[in-house]
Amino acid sequence: MAATSWCLILAGLSSARLLAAQLPGAEEAFRRGRFAEARAGYERVLGSDSLNQRALYQLAILDSWDGKLDRSLARFAKLRRLEPRDPDFMVAHARTLSWARRTRDALALYDSVLARTPGRADALAGRARVTAWSGDLDRAERYWRAGLALHPDDAELLVGLAQTLYWNDQPALAEGYVTRARRLAPGDSAAQGLERAVRAALRPDIATSVDGGGDTDHNDFIAQQATVTGWLAPALRGVVRAGWRRSTDLAGHGSSYGGAGILVAALGRRAELRAGAGVRRVSPDNAAARTPATAEVGLGVRPGRYVALSLSYSRAPFDETAELIRRGFMLDATELEVDIAPDPRWSFSGTAGSTWLSDGNRRLDAQGGVLVRVLSGLQVGPFGRVLAYRETPFRGYFAPNRFSVLEARIAYSWQRRGWGVRADGGLGSQQVSDTSAHQVAWHVGLALSRGWGPNGELALVGSITNSAGAASTTGTRTEAFRYRALGLRFRQGL
Repeated sequence: MAATSWCLILAGLSSARLLAAQLPGAEEAFRRGRFAEARAGYERVLGSDSLNQRALYQLAILDSWDGKLDRSLARFAKLRRLEPRDPDFMVAHARTLSWARRTRDALALYDSVLARTPGRADALAGRARVTAWSGDLDRAERYWRAGLALHPDDAELLVGLAQTLYWNDQPALAEGYVTRARRLAPGDSAAQGLERAVRAALRPDIATSVDGGGDTDHNDFIAQQATVTGWLAPALRGVVRAGWRRSTDLAGHGSSYGGAGILVAALGRRAELRAGAGVRRVSPDNAAARTPATAEVGLGVRPGRYVALSLSYSRAPFDETAELIRRGFMLDATELEVDIAPDPRWSFSGTAGSTWLSDGNRRLDAQGGVLVRVLSGLQVGPFGRVLAYRETPFRGYFAPNRFSVLEARIAYSWQRRGWGVRADGGLGSQQVSDTSAHQVAWHVGLALSRGWGPNGELALVGSITNSAGAASTTGTRTEAFRYRALGLRFRQGL
C-alpha cells in the first residue's frame, strides 16, 4: 500500500513537472508567432490538465483567429464556467461573439465588463465596433468619442472612429483621426489600409461608361458618359458630367451630346442636397439642331438607421431613340426613392414618380421589390412595376394607358480577390394595357467585374428581356418583343 501511494505521488510530481515545462514552451511559441507549435503545446497541457484556464484561453483565441468560431465559443463557455468574472476572458469572448454575428450577446457582454470597469479601452472599442457593424453608425460614433475622451492616444479607438466616419460618408473628418492613429501605431495594418481608402475617397476620381443596345423594333443606340468627382470642401463635392448618344432606326438617325456641373452638399449628418445644371445639344437628321438647358435638384435624407429617402426633380431632352430626337420632346420628372434594409438578410427598394412631357402628356410610374438572402450570395424575392399615361397617342414613344408587370426574381453575387460576378433573372407576367391579355415577362442579366484598390473597377454588363416597359420605343409589344443591352463601366481614382 505504501509503495502504491509513493508511486502515485511520484506520478503526480512528474505530471506537474511536465506541465510546468509545457506551458511556458507553448507561451513562448505563441509570443514568437509560431501558432501551430503553440497550439500543439496548449493541447498537450490540456491533455494533462483539462481545466487549465490559460491553455483554454489561448486555444479559444487561436480557434477564433482560424475562423473556427463554434469551437472557440465552446472553449470560452467552458472557460467562463471556471472563471465567470475575469475581464480578459469576457472581452475575448465578446469579440468572438461579434465575429460570429451574435451582436446582442456581444454587446451584453461588453456592457457587463464596462459596468465593472467603465474605462477599459478594449471593451469600449469592442462595444463601439459591434454597434457600427450592426448599422447604427451615429451611436457607434458616440461610443468611439466617449472612449477617446478617456484614452485620447489609443490607436484602436482612433482607427475605429475613422472607420465609422468613413462608412458614414465623412471621409474628410475620418482623415484626421486615421492620420493620428498612423503616427501612434505606424505598423498597424488596419490603420494603413484605412488611410489608403480614406485618401482615395478624398481624391478626385473619374468614371466612364459605354453602352449599346437595341430592340426588335430596330431602335438601336450607342452612348458614352464620363464623370469627374472631387471634394471641394469637407461637406461639399463637385461633379462634372459629359456624354453623348447616337440612335438609329429604319428611318434614319439622330444624336445628342452635352454636359452638366453638379454640387452635392451635406446638410448635417442625415441629409444631402444635390443641384446641377447644364446643356444638351440635340441633332435630328431632318431638322435644325437645338440646345436646351438641363437641370436637376435632389434631397436625400436618412430618417432612421435602416431607411434612406431621396426626392428629386430633373429636366432633360427625351432622346432615347432617333424618332424621339426628331420630335424634340422635353421631360420634367419628379421621383421619390425609398431603400429599407433593417437586416442584412433582406432589403426593400422602391420608387414612385411623375413625368410631364412637352407634348402635354403625363406618366405616373411606381415600382418596388424585396430581396431576401437565402444562401451566401443568393437572394430571391418579388418585383412589381406599374406605369400609366394620361393620353395614349402614337407620338414615337410607348404610352399605354396602363402597363403592369409582376416577377419573381433571383440574384447571385460572387466576389474573390478583386473579381466579381453577378447574375440575375426574373420570370412573371405582364399586361401591356388594361384591356390586353397577360403575357409572360422575363429578363436575364450578367455582370463581370474586376476591382483594384479602394476605388478602381472595370465591369462588363449585359442583359436581355421581353418586358414591354424596358424601353420607351413604340411597337406592338407582343411576346416576340426583345430588348438587349451591353455596357462597359470603368472607374479610377486620380
